[in-house]
Amino acid sequence: MNMKKCLFLSGVLGTVIAFNQTAYAEAEPAATIEPTPSYTIDYNLGLYSNYMFRGTALSDGPALQGGIDVTHNSGFYVGTWFSNIDTNYAGRGDGFSDGNRWEVDLYGGYLHTFDNGIGLNFLGNYYGYPQGEHSYNEANKGHKQDTFEASVGISYQGLTYTYYRALTDYYGADNNNGTKSRDTKGADYNEIKFKYKLPVADLNLDAKVGYQNTRHLNGDQGDFLIGLNRDFSLPLGSKAIDGFNAGGYFTSTFDVQDESYYVAADGRDVNKNRLTLFVKRTW
Repeated sequence: MNMKKCLFLSGVLGTVIAFNQTAYAEAEPAATIEPTPSYTIDYNLGLYSNYMFRGTALSDGPALQGGIDVTHNSGFYVGTWFSNIDTNYAGRGDGFSDGNRWEVDLYGGYLHTFDNGIGLNFLGNYYGYPQGEHSYNEANKGHKQDTFEASVGISYQGLTYTYYRALTDYYGADNNNGTKSRDTKGADYNEIKFKYKLPVADLNLDAKVGYQNTRHLNGDQGDFLIGLNRDFSLPLGSKAIDGFNAGGYFTSTFDVQDESYYVAADGRDVNKNRLTLFVKRTW
């Protein structure tokens, strides 16, 4: 075969191969691109040595806590959260007593972070107690403990200030004058939180200080918290289960208006200094 025929056949063969590759590429369906979901669902579950709330222990020992959060990409979110509580917690004026073993919260809000890093968070939280009226002592019989609280927070980097205000009576309690006016709504709480990633062992630092005003009750007090925690994973065969976090924090109170307000029915001091340990997972 002469050189001209070789060149001719090579050109024809190349054209056929190129044509077949193009036809195959055109016949192959385009890869399907999954749309980005407009919302996310997160779950959390943890075991704590105490249920601490604003410097006060609402459980007499370990507390199982968990919840579900649904967040839309617009910034709106809703969620629910639960914890076991102490059935004997009955500080003077608040009305907790035997029969109430669980707290179940329902909440919703809106969170937005601006380009300059400043964040705003608007929240409404309903503190629910399923046993309802059965959770009250004789002085507050028939008054539900359920409370609705609204808050607004502003944050920048690791620093957050939040103002909370109860729009219902403070956990169903009457005011101190003994009447049934029940005008304890308007109780508020000011809180400053600080979070920081330490350059040591991947530890996270948490700190906060707050002050609770119980309006027409004797429960005004300040509280502070400082603690360390660390994210980690658990190995499982060839892969790891992530989302775990464990740590501990110290809590204390100050400027307490009336110490007897924070004595439980069984004589336990619920606002004394405490070290709380925990392990939890978010997924």
